[in-house]
Amino acid sequence: MSAAQPQPSPNDAPRSATMWVVTSDAQIRQVVENAVQDYPLHVSVCVNFSEDFRPPITGAPPDIVLINLIAPTESCFSLLPNIRRQWPNAHVIYLSHSDDIHLWAKAIQLGAYEFLPSSVEPHQLGWVLQGALWTSRRAVAKA
Repeated sequence: MSAAQPQPSPNDAPRSATMWVVTSDAQIRQVVENAVQDYPLHVSVCVNFSEDFRPPITGAPPDIVLINLIAPTESCFSLLPNIRRQWPNAHVIYLSHSDDIHLWAKAIQLGAYEFLPSSVEPHQLGWVLQGALWTSRRAVAKA
C-alpha cells in the first residue's frame, strides 16, 4: 500500500472573498447574514446601508456586489457598468421585490450575474454565492 496521499490543489483551498451588500432593508441583511453563516468559504461582508451606493475606497476589491433594487430601478442598473469597469471580475447580483421578467432580462443583458427575488431563502442565496465565487476563481485562474 502506498503512503502517498492526494495533495490538495490551490483551487481546493479556502479562499477569502469580499462581498459588498447594498441595501437599507434589515430583512435582506438578515437573509444575507444567514446565507453567509453556513457558507463553505471565508466571506467578509462589507455592508453599505445607504440608498446611494459609494464603494469603500480601501480594502480588497469585491468578488460579489449584491444590490437590493430600490426605486428608481434605472439608477440601480446604472451602477452595473461602473462596477464592471472598476472590478471586471466582480459578480453583481440583484435582489428585487418585483418578479418582472423584463427587469430580470435587462439586468442579465447589462452583465449581472443573477437577478433574484428578495424573498430568496438563505440556502438558495448560498448556492448562488457559491456559484459566483466558483466562476470568479476560474476567471482569475485563467488570467
